[in-house]
Amino acid sequence: MKKRTKIIIGLAALCAGTLIFGACSSNRGPYEDYAKEGFTFSVCYDANGGKTAGRDNTKVVDTYPSEQVKKGIKLYAPDDPQRGEGFNVERSGYFFAGWYAVRSPRVNGEGQPLDEEGNVCSEARDLLDAGGNPVYDDDGNVEKTYYSKEGKPQGYTYSEKWDFNSLLTRDDFEYKEGEYAFTLYAAWVPNFGYELEGQEQEWTCAVCGEAYYGEKPEKCTAAVGAADETGKVPTCGSIEFNDAGLVWHSVTSYLYDPTRVDDSTLSLPTWNEQTGVLEYGKLSQPLDKTFLSAYATAEEYESGKNAVTAFENHGSWDEETATATGNIARFYAKWDKGLWYRVSTKEQFAANAGAGRSIDLFADLAYEETDEWPAALSGGEFSGTFRGNGHKISGVAVHQTSTTDTYYGLFGRITATAVFENITFENITFSFEAASNKPGSMFGLFAGEMSSSAVMTNVAVSGTFVIGDNIYVPRGNYDPTTDTWSDPPHVYDVGLLTGNFATCGISLENITLEKGIVTASVADPSTGEIKIG
Repeated sequence: MKKRTKIIIGLAALCAGTLIFGACSSNRGPYEDYAKEGFTFSVCYDANGGKTAGRDNTKVVDTYPSEQVKKGIKLYAPDDPQRGEGFNVERSGYFFAGWYAVRSPRVNGEGQPLDEEGNVCSEARDLLDAGGNPVYDDDGNVEKTYYSKEGKPQGYTYSEKWDFNSLLTRDDFEYKEGEYAFTLYAAWVPNFGYELEGQEQEWTCAVCGEAYYGEKPEKCTAAVGAADETGKVPTCGSIEFNDAGLVWHSVTSYLYDPTRVDDSTLSLPTWNEQTGVLEYGKLSQPLDKTFLSAYATAEEYESGKNAVTAFENHGSWDEETATATGNIARFYAKWDKGLWYRVSTKEQFAANAGAGRSIDLFADLAYEETDEWPAALSGGEFSGTFRGNGHKISGVAVHQTSTTDTYYGLFGRITATAVFENITFENITFSFEAASNKPGSMFGLFAGEMSSSAVMTNVAVSGTFVIGDNIYVPRGNYDPTTDTWSDPPHVYDVGLLTGNFATCGISLENITLEKGIVTASVADPSTGEIKIG
């Protein structure tokens, strides 16, 4: 067997802290000792931004006697099983094109720097080392690195892909301590994929420049330093933001390795008629948007013409140079605000109703006595959109049974972002059976509390408000020195429609009150608002 040593070396230093593996043993001396033994020719396998054996920024180095190299040596890739203990080389988000002897900054025919997708890099930034310090060239000038408008740095182009069936023969090298006689670079090509964009309002922090999309944030949460001894990471905390206007911003994406998977075409998101859920397939589902349509260009998006019927990727890559062109297929999509669910049955409604979700109702829902209304709505918040399309929900019976409830009704709390359109809630029964011992609690047939900013368009509610026998009634405190009772504290509010009676344009039809078994006063007979306690 040819005598060969194997070394895996971190980028920090060649001498200090190196992990050395011998051909037959697992512990050898420092790298310099090999030269004393005649091993003066080193072959370096540079992971080139990837991981070797699970470690970042590592190199595998094989050393050989120079006399042997003159006759010709066979090289073995780090992951070659013939090593006996191969080193796996990988990089997340990229596929491995091979080992190449030459690596050069990527440019186009006009000499302009290109990123790894083939886009022109027009922004120059100072090149920084791992410690965040500027890197200087031999003339004392700060070196620059270039970025494209997509935010990607200048890539590399490669040549002379190594054929591991051939022999390496060299007799023209001069041994220099700490330098490699021959280097092979791992060539990484970014995975192919799809990116669906949407137009969103962009806000940039006036202090640190962090970008936010959608609603204007209350404060900047960007990290601005390293964690302290407790593990807490300091954040900017600024409340000043600049309005950058509408920009195209990635909403969802999908990446794939074109050497392993044929995903050159993907289907559009489709509605599952059984569940009422829009399924995105291999695309990730957005958190606060629902797909409507997509276009190949921004111009077609504006005109609304030529919507695509499938997502297609026409990118390509060149094995000779290990470079890709157009590997990311970008589409300009229209989105409906909120996570939408199409509901035609009570089962679909029960499975999909939630605080931030939006409902598109396609049929009347008639509830029976044994049917349960979603607890996430009756005792929680609703902040989405409820599009009734002229349909009605009837027969729902809601029972409030805990003294720890804060809000309760058909909807517990309707927030400022909620929208209700073209829907009728008919023959609803709200049984007020426990009330609450939490100050500030609110209860109502339609909602415990409803924000005055919630939008209600063509909404009608009818039903019965039932006051039970075991309601928590706040009592005053007894003072033995004066033998008197204080007035009972105001703990909760109750309204026939909502606890705070923010009607927001709802039509009140035939709401009745039954069993008023506790002392109650009607504060405003014209509205029917009730205060208890």
